[in-house]
Amino acid sequence: MVIVLVYWKIKKGREDEFKEKWKRGLPVNDRSGLVGEFLSKITKDGKYEWITWDLQGDEKYTPFINVGLWADAETFQEQIGQYFEQKSDKEEFEFEIRSRALLTPDCWRMGDWKLPIHDSGGVL
Repeated sequence: MVIVLVYWKIKKGREDEFKEKWKRGLPVNDRSGLVGEFLSKITKDGKYEWITWDLQGDEKYTPFINVGLWADAETFQEQIGQYFEQKSDKEEFEFEIRSRALLTPDCWRMGDWKLPIHDSGGVL
């Protein structure tokens, strides 16, 4: 299994447009190698002192991080690669072109909590 992180910087005021594109404009047609993908907003909550990684963005953009769990990097490339054929393809709603990272788990522990079994509303 691999973890793919995509860091999006979305222009202020264009967040809904971006989320609609993510939900409807970037479908994963073959999900056999997809464990799950989670488009995540940054939680801005001062009550958790253990948060030490500032991903908040600034007044120009709103950050989102997509966390994808895939069987392997090749499967991710096959299913998602069509959406980033050219590195310089910046969407109109992006403040800067997105960044991607590939993480390969080295050690892990599993718990009893289950992943959601259905898509969130409106996702194709």
